[in-house]
Amino acid sequence: MNINDAKRLIKRIILSNLVSEKKDLAITPLVSGKHGIGKSQMIKSIAKDLNGVCITIEGGTLKEGEITGLPYQYKDDNGNIKFRFLPYYAVERIQNEEKRLYELLKKEDESFNFLDGDENRYAINNLKPLEKIELIKNGTVKPVIIFIDEINRTENTVYKELMNILLTRSVNGYNFPWWVFFVGAMNPSTQNSIYATNEMDPAQLDRFLKLKVKEDARQWIKYGEEHNVSPSILDFIRENKKCLSTDDKDLEDEEKPTPSPRGWDMIDTLLKSEPLLRCFFTDLENESSKVENDMKKLVEAKLGATVATLYFSSLAIKTKKINVEDIFNDDENLKGLEKDIINLSSVKKVDLCNKLIEYLKNEIEFMMLDRNKYEIQKKQLAKFISILDSSSKLLFAQNIVNEKTSSDVNLIDYLYDIFETDLIEMLDLSEKTKKLIEGAR
Repeated sequence: MNINDAKRLIKRIILSNLVSEKKDLAITPLVSGKHGIGKSQMIKSIAKDLNGVCITIEGGTLKEGEITGLPYQYKDDNGNIKFRFLPYYAVERIQNEEKRLYELLKKEDESFNFLDGDENRYAINNLKPLEKIELIKNGTVKPVIIFIDEINRTENTVYKELMNILLTRSVNGYNFPWWVFFVGAMNPSTQNSIYATNEMDPAQLDRFLKLKVKEDARQWIKYGEEHNVSPSILDFIRENKKCLSTDDKDLEDEEKPTPSPRGWDMIDTLLKSEPLLRCFFTDLENESSKVENDMKKLVEAKLGATVATLYFSSLAIKTKKINVEDIFNDDENLKGLEKDIINLSSVKKVDLCNKLIEYLKNEIEFMMLDRNKYEIQKKQLAKFISILDSSSKLLFAQNIVNEKTSSDVNLIDYLYDIFETDLIEMLDLSEKTKKLIEGAR
């Protein structure tokens, strides 16, 4: 895949960790590609998009002890003798920010265990997914991406240290907070590769989601225009695209991804998290066709092309197209549609929810004219929402709260009877959304 596609997919991968409630399954992207194609710049661009910070660790230049640090004895402000590890600047900056957020949010973590050690006393890990998303969206939390470059071109002892940090998300007893994301980058390390690299065994590789990135002449020319590369060079590359980079097969990553139980668990997280993460992407990136294509690429990258094809083919067989009219033409319990709605992919569920909201915005006032029919339609709508998975329910409820009818009236003002108290509880909404709905009485 090219750099632009990889950037979008990496963003989807790291953000899925905000939504996932699988405590022992962090999804870490591993970018594989030739030297000089822009891997580092891509990660810095993602951090900028998220209004965050990228901390780059150049794996190829590290010596033993430079990551975990060498022990250093010092006295604290109270004269007590303590130890820390140097160099420690990046971790210390993160710890200071974690303390600031702890004091700002004033939300103690009830899950804290004294066995976690003094290093983790400011951890706040009991936030709900929507709380995490909101804290990043409103700028309270500025996410940090720790980018470990050339992870497989290091000394063997350094390689083990870096792998331990990536896989455990911890260093010297300190567990990195939820707003710190990790991305690894490597040069191809297959048997045919001419790079001097450490080999990853299958068990290590299975813990990552590996994306293979290639150069793209068109994208590089655009980059060159934005960074004032000489016009003569850009013109030459336009006319001689093969001269941008060598096509030597010994520089390519020919390793084939294979399925595993952990891999399927990662894919489950990615598919379920997508609806809640749409606020981080543009309208174009959220188009159904684009999202569906991205999900296919992620499944293929983790499980292989054959498995990905079989999986999405099975979804296509189970799924039939559902229109808004089909919902209101079914019985009040949606017996005819329930299984089909359950079998919809996350992307198609979101698409159907959006179409339903658009339909209600334009038709709700006409629907209310026929009171008997409207009572049935309310039950159909309530049943439809109950069928949705939790991510789609939350997104649907939040979108309704923020929409207005064609006559500029808040949609929820007409639909409060549908969102009765029992339905609000069933949706498990955030407090903010509950108040907005209840305020429409």
